[in-house]
Amino acid sequence: MRIAGFVKTTLQDWEGKNACMILLSGCNFRCPYCNRPDLIGDAEKSVELSSILGYIKENKDFLEAAVISGGEPAINDDLYKLIGDVKKLKVKVKLDTNGSNPDILDDLIGAKLADKVCINIMAPLDPVSYSKAAGTDVDVGLIKRSLAILQGSGVPYEIRTVAVPGIVTHESFGRMLTDLDGAESMIIQQFDPRITLDPKMNIVPYPKPALVKMAETAKGYIKRVRIRGF
Repeated sequence: MRIAGFVKTTLQDWEGKNACMILLSGCNFRCPYCNRPDLIGDAEKSVELSSILGYIKENKDFLEAAVISGGEPAINDDLYKLIGDVKKLKVKVKLDTNGSNPDILDDLIGAKLADKVCINIMAPLDPVSYSKAAGTDVDVGLIKRSLAILQGSGVPYEIRTVAVPGIVTHESFGRMLTDLDGAESMIIQQFDPRITLDPKMNIVPYPKPALVKMAETAKGYIKRVRIRGF
């Protein structure tokens, strides 16, 4: 496992909590709009876990949580140990995941290693749409299993969708919502074209009213909906 980055303080990645963020390298998706292509493969540089744990320990007076993100954390064999080491410091842990590893997600929840989960859902849950959004062939059955695990877990979770023109349209967003009906929380994230895996994705993002319209539609399916990125 290679820790590619560490953010000492973030206020937006776990609403209502002062958190730090640990960024793991490696991802099994190749989303063309990914704004962290540096995290897809093995990072050239690595942050020592000991320094991160030391920082958390020294700053527990204001740090409440740690967010484990990437890349895709669930492809790392040492993820259990990493979260276990962080949990020993008596801070809560949130996992960011693309949902493609439901067995690992289930194990982490069963072991009480995840206090919150954010799952990225990027398109309607059919193979063609999802594989286009992910930049690789995706078994959408795995994504659906992850959603079912979260819905029955009792662990707080949220769905994050990046509103990428050409990948998420208002029509396709509506189809996606039918598979998410009854979910707790959703963040509709504004697309950032400044850095993308595919240079052809330097397209104009949706204006804010378009995301507001998506949010209004989502409120018919999701209990709590927010837009972010403005």
